[in-house]
Amino acid sequence: MGQLYLQRYEYRAVSKSELDQAWAVALEVFARTGNFGAVESGVRHLKGYGTGWGGYVLLEVDDPAAFARYQLHHNQNYGHVADITFEPLYDSDAALAPRVAELKR
Repeated sequence: MGQLYLQRYEYRAVSKSELDQAWAVALEVFARTGNFGAVESGVRHLKGYGTGWGGYVLLEVDDPAAFARYQLHHNQNYGHVADITFEPLYDSDAALAPRVAELKR
């Protein structure tokens, strides 16, 4: 398993037509590659979650160079309509499980 990332995007104050145009690009890219960053491999879209202000995408990254291209695509195609961040994730349940098991004894 690769590194998990949580991508967060928060819409900026842009016109509906600008937002619609960015989503048109995003959906075309997703239909072609299976992710919003236009990379053929190395970044896997696991799940997307929408909110009223933007949303989240859960990604698995196996190739740092592909992830760099993924991020660049976002900057070039969506950066004008949303503030986008990427956070590496770890499994806190697994990391804390030994201590929790100790406390249960």
